[in-house]
Amino acid sequence: MPGYAQEVDTGETLLERVMHEQRITGWMRLDYFQSSNSFDDLENFFGATLQIKALPQLSESLDGKVEARLSVLDVQDRQGHEPRSVLLEGYVTMHFGRADLRIGKQIVAWGRTDGINPTDNLTPRNYSVLLPLEEDQRFGTWAARLNAYLSEALTLTVFISPFFEPDEVPLPETELSVETRRPDHALQNTEIGIKLDKSSDEFDCSVSYYHGYDLLPTVNSAGSVFNLGYDRMDVLGTDFARNFGRFGFRSELAYSLPSNHESVDPNASRPRLFWVAGIDRTFLENLNLNLQFLLHWMPDRRDPARSQDPMARGAGTLNGLIRGQEGEVSPGITFRVSDLWLNDTLRAELFGVINATRGDHYLRPLVSYDVNDQIRVSLGANLYAGPVQTQYGILKSDSGAFAEVRYGF
Repeated sequence: MPGYAQEVDTGETLLERVMHEQRITGWMRLDYFQSSNSFDDLENFFGATLQIKALPQLSESLDGKVEARLSVLDVQDRQGHEPRSVLLEGYVTMHFGRADLRIGKQIVAWGRTDGINPTDNLTPRNYSVLLPLEEDQRFGTWAARLNAYLSEALTLTVFISPFFEPDEVPLPETELSVETRRPDHALQNTEIGIKLDKSSDEFDCSVSYYHGYDLLPTVNSAGSVFNLGYDRMDVLGTDFARNFGRFGFRSELAYSLPSNHESVDPNASRPRLFWVAGIDRTFLENLNLNLQFLLHWMPDRRDPARSQDPMARGAGTLNGLIRGQEGEVSPGITFRVSDLWLNDTLRAELFGVINATRGDHYLRPLVSYDVNDQIRVSLGANLYAGPVQTQYGILKSDSGAFAEVRYGF
């Protein structure tokens, strides 16, 4: 009738309409892992995960995001692998004329290289999560982030948080007690990150500065008690990326100045540089090869093995394992080979990291197939190898296959 809005029957249920209007999506995932990622020698984990993401549009200038995960890690409910829920992100974003202000729990990922990012110091990862993808490790930190758009290509980012959250790193089982000291959530422990980023069709680059805490723990003493802490640090970083046809070039560098006056490790307060540089090339239609060189450099490093103090030797050795700094210069490579078939429904890739100093390495083959728009099946493995006293050799017991069936809605 004239003057009245006419309703159109779209065939959507009430639930589907609400999910569409509020932009709600989610995943149900059934996973099998042959081994845990927690040094506990447990095997055969069958788990289920529900992950929900909502992107509410509150007004033209105000929107947000809420993403949460509920995981039943092990249907056998073994100790240390009980069900867990986590808020991955929960924030509101205010949009102004030439700036966006985001407040809440958020993931902020810095860096342009593949898989390993020296400048990615703001928000943590959970390295023991029993899910197959790299992005599954990430979770957010309560913070405020301002993006100021200085021009079409130039963006200034300021990140501030008094709520430091470290990486969740599994530790080998030991009869010794472990004491961990985390910085209090307080204003005097506020972290600050500043980045100036340029993005264009031809060339992307950034320079950054971070003043806060190291996401990875530092062993302060290794006697009858393992004492772990988190170093205050300043990090100067830069990255760039440029493509020439089917070739892509990437580089990322971070120079870190830690401040640690408690550790018996003489290297805990020494400056260090971490550099990753690589090239990728697409062949045929979808075959992509990515090769990167990585370098840890600590010019003033002292060899822990030469220390007369057994606690200093132990702490120095463990800190070297945690960071892959097994010498003054510790080089390595990463590679990723991937391809697509069957109208992009079948994907296979092999990702690897090799430390050249001691020959330890990590490999992750992964194959996934999209049955339809909602169901994906994945098969893969985490494979660690090398001498026991190396970064990846110590993880040999966590090697194993995994499988996942994922349903999206």
